[in-house]
Amino acid sequence: MKDFFKNNTVILLITLTIGLLLRLYNLNKPEGLWNDEYITYSISMLKFPFDFFEGIRTNCHAPLHYFYLKLWMAIFKNSDFMIRMSSLVPNLAGCLVMYYAGKNYQTKENSVKIGLSCAVIASISSFLIYFSQEARIYSMIFLLSSFVLLFSLKMYFNPSKKNMWWLTAFSVLLILEHTIGFVFVLFNAFALMAFRQKQKKKKGETDYYIPIVAGLILCLPLVPFLFRIFAHPTYFSQWWAPFSWSKIFFFFTDLFSPVLKNITNSPVSFYHQIVNNNVINIGFILFAIIPASIALFLIIKSNIDSKRVNKYLLAVFTATFLTVLITSIAGKIIFLTKYLTELYPVLILMMSIGWAELISKNTKIMLATVYIFMSLFFIIVSHTSAIRLVRSEGQKLPVTMMQDMGLKKNDKILFLYYPTTHFSKYLDMDNYIAESFDKYNFPEILDKGTTFDAFKDGHNLYQVFF
Repeated sequence: MKDFFKNNTVILLITLTIGLLLRLYNLNKPEGLWNDEYITYSISMLKFPFDFFEGIRTNCHAPLHYFYLKLWMAIFKNSDFMIRMSSLVPNLAGCLVMYYAGKNYQTKENSVKIGLSCAVIASISSFLIYFSQEARIYSMIFLLSSFVLLFSLKMYFNPSKKNMWWLTAFSVLLILEHTIGFVFVLFNAFALMAFRQKQKKKKGETDYYIPIVAGLILCLPLVPFLFRIFAHPTYFSQWWAPFSWSKIFFFFTDLFSPVLKNITNSPVSFYHQIVNNNVINIGFILFAIIPASIALFLIIKSNIDSKRVNKYLLAVFTATFLTVLITSIAGKIIFLTKYLTELYPVLILMMSIGWAELISKNTKIMLATVYIFMSLFFIIVSHTSAIRLVRSEGQKLPVTMMQDMGLKKNDKILFLYYPTTHFSKYLDMDNYIAESFDKYNFPEILDKGTTFDAFKDGHNLYQVFF
């Protein structure tokens, strides 16, 4: 039995099984799809091809995920459970890809350990668990960026045209999945070309530019879309989540602790999460600060006296992170952890390398035990864990309330904030006389300057109109 649990395949299967069970728990959420999920769902449900392409054109996100979800629903139908399974499957698959990415890090004695460590971190990640239960783009981003990392490592250590074509293919898919995914892909391509240029001079290797040029050509049709998105004054507005420097700290606690704070909008102050009104928040220190500190220590360790490849990976992370950070400070996009999902596989790999390179076996066991225990204990016990966090704008909740009211045919319903179409999945609108003032129509009723006030205190502001 002892030898059985030393088998790497068995450990990997146990790890993925735990990851699957954590993701399945509470997958069919009682609040239904929330606003952003519903938008993704509704566009994917549009009639192909003209309505469907028009829906994609008028949205601010890259097009690939709508094709994916449309195909998924054609096969598995459109219940909330199956729609969310479309995120769970690539999310868990990404954990498996991270295992192979770690194995392809060329240290013969540590490659399997690094791979297993990558799989464990990804499988119990609260950040990934949260988005595995949400019908949005982020699980697929994680899967595709894990593939990009895997084939980048293959190109660093075992260059071939086959690996370069695979890297190009997944890089193109990542750009088509995420509107700002091109930032990561661009810096990753620059780093790889710089690395290979030096290696070529030493070993007389051939160029690998043909796949890169082919990838650029494939992405050219996306250029007008990106220009329109970034030039459009209403996209990437920061009015609902202004930038604060604390978001940088929440970025790391989101990724490497079970406490999620910067999913939609983080608290203003990171310090006040630790100390508030002269009271020390022991829970935040135990479950957020300690796991994130372990992760940062191991990431730093992986880049001290490390291989040249590590420094190139660190350069990709730094350049992408700073680009998004500067753009956020300038007010063009919101600095949310999920918008940097592409960087997560790189950080997981660095953390795993740092752990594998520790000399003391006792230190390895202690750090791994603390990190895993803190993560799993919080996920299982806390009412604010990733598997229990409620989507506050769930579209099913108002419908449930209306059904409890015993509405009759031809009753009049007025929806505020969201249009009636957002509730048609759960309520047959043909039975009622339904109208709506959605959030984009607020300026037609009130002055534009009061839009944010309406968001905060709509009940009192709108009382005079209804």
